[in-house]
Amino acid sequence: MTRVYLTRHGETEWNRQGRFQGHRNSELTEKGLLAAELLSLCVEEINIDVIVSSPLKRAYQTAEIVRGNKKLDIIKDKGFEEINLGDFEGMRWDEIEEKNGDLLNRITEDPLNRRYPNGENLMEFYNRVEESFKNTINKFRGEDILIVAHGGTIKCIESYIRKFKIHNDWMGNVVQNCSLSCFEVSDANEIKEIFYNDTKHLKNNAAFN
Repeated sequence: MTRVYLTRHGETEWNRQGRFQGHRNSELTEKGLLAAELLSLCVEEINIDVIVSSPLKRAYQTAEIVRGNKKLDIIKDKGFEEINLGDFEGMRWDEIEEKNGDLLNRITEDPLNRRYPNGENLMEFYNRVEESFKNTINKFRGEDILIVAHGGTIKCIESYIRKFKIHNDWMGNVVQNCSLSCFEVSDANEIKEIFYNDTKHLKNNAAFN
């Protein structure tokens, strides 16, 4: 049996400002750093054999904090990076609407096939995340794996596991920062959900109430 844990990076400055990050980065906020520390305390009680992280700074920094005292290397996997939003990265939704409203509407109508300018479309994003997820399971078969990634990345993994098609509103329906999800994968690749988007390790702290 292979057990997979999923978490999203801590809150960033651009998360707080409502800006699209994609492949660009912004620093973790104090709240984001605290959430990663609290998640680390939770993970300390869990067996983890390997940590795989998106190489984007916000995810990798979260992975370093969450690793805590575990003597594990963190493996970088570009396949788990957030969707590449190209020219829209660093912008808020209202700014994109003002400057590129028509283009945004066309992409929103068919995000699976229409690329963000100088970026990816949703199908390209989904396919690379699925490939990395399958490769990670096959490479570490029988182990307990922690994947540290992004809201969109985890939405793609959820879509693969639960066998549903990502809808146009996928960006507004992602797991919370530093939440924890868990799935078990049998040797026959049958997947069982144990829990999803769990934040109880955060809720005992006043900063998250």
